[in-house]
Amino acid sequence: PVIGWIVGGFSWVNLLLLPAWWDAYLTYWAWSQWLRTRSPRRRRLLLLPLLVYTCSTACLGLITLLVAPYLLGWAVPLVPLFAVAAWEVWRGRERSLLSGLATTAAASLMSAVTYSLAVGGAGGFLGTGGASGLPGSSPNGALTGWAWMWVVTASTAAYFCGTVPYIKSMIRERFNYTLLAGTVAAHAVVAVVTWWLASSGMLPWGHAVLWVVLTVRSLVMPLWQWQLVRTRHRPLRPGTMGVVEVVMCVAFLVTISV
Repeated sequence: PVIGWIVGGFSWVNLLLLPAWWDAYLTYWAWSQWLRTRSPRRRRLLLLPLLVYTCSTACLGLITLLVAPYLLGWAVPLVPLFAVAAWEVWRGRERSLLSGLATTAAASLMSAVTYSLAVGGAGGFLGTGGASGLPGSSPNGALTGWAWMWVVTASTAAYFCGTVPYIKSMIRERFNYTLLAGTVAAHAVVAVVTWWLASSGMLPWGHAVLWVVLTVRSLVMPLWQWQLVRTRHRPLRPGTMGVVEVVMCVAFLVTISV
């Protein structure tokens, strides 16, 4: 959301949208817990949060759509992603790579959604209708408005989706060389693309450099973690990994915004 505010500006409708979005996540959590639980007693315990979060999401979501009906168009990319995540939960695979990528991609779209609020829905369906004079532009000025915002959103989604297999290789999928190779390759592809865009003046150079750092991190950190497990049997704690990612998130925000 912050990225959308930086590029487009802040709209008061965010005061409705963000609580609705947070409640939607809590609703997803409550339903996923309810679906995976087989104990009738535990299901009864989950009914209260399930009902509270579901009703709260429905009410806030309806109010938000009444105020900004053009947001309904975002259901087109979001509903399939939610459907994939729900299917994985139903199959008992809520921690699968596919589930993580689906939910993270949906969350990453929030940058474009908050930009849509900032411009009051200008640009038509998902920003494909074209509109002049919208805020935001690439360093060389070639991309403006939604064209620039979609580049920013794509980079945002690439970063956060990339953390899904990266973190799995550090914790749940240690010594999975196939996953590690795929993770590093994906980061490298994005790094090459961002480098090319930066050389064309369509991305800040600092952002391209950051993607090189992220690519190196996606290889070095898991290998270090694996070495610690082999030699000391004391891997890096999730909290330590989280601190590293907080730094990377801040660097991402700064480099894409400059």
